[in-house]
Amino acid sequence: MANYTGADVIAASDVTAYQPNAFGYGIASGASEVTAWLVQTTNDVFRDLRIRWWQSYKSNVFTDITVLGTAELTTTKVNLDQFKRAGVYLFMGRFLMPSLTKFKPEAEKDQFERMADFYMSRYSSEFKSIIEDGVEYDSSGDAEISSSEREPLVGYQRLQR
Repeated sequence: MANYTGADVIAASDVTAYQPNAFGYGIASGASEVTAWLVQTTNDVFRDLRIRWWQSYKSNVFTDITVLGTAELTTTKVNLDQFKRAGVYLFMGRFLMPSLTKFKPEAEKDQFERMADFYMSRYSSEFKSIIEDGVEYDSSGDAEISSSEREPLVGYQRLQR
């Protein structure tokens, strides 16, 4: 079942599914900052979608040029399930690991700083793969993804139909 809620892309349980000891370093999975980071992770995924995918998508889908400047990404039409792994990587790399690091000089990076770098590179790679494979956007609003509603981004920042 696809997740079209527009709510958080991941939960703390998704993080522990990928990194079982993620909350064993002193920050509990139920902590208020974790809750805020989960919300921010979703906001960041939507922001990246608007930057890296939405402009190309709407220029291919909307033939009426007067609509192009006003059409906005509807978060409840994006299948968030396909961003779960990317969301975990983003959460770990941008929020959890940096909160644990001591930010030492480059030659003396601690394990959390190295882990943050690793997870951010995995996020970038995963997000790129999702966009290239095709973002599932239910433009018709019927909670089903047809082949025309899965827009792959292929070469030169253009969507091909």
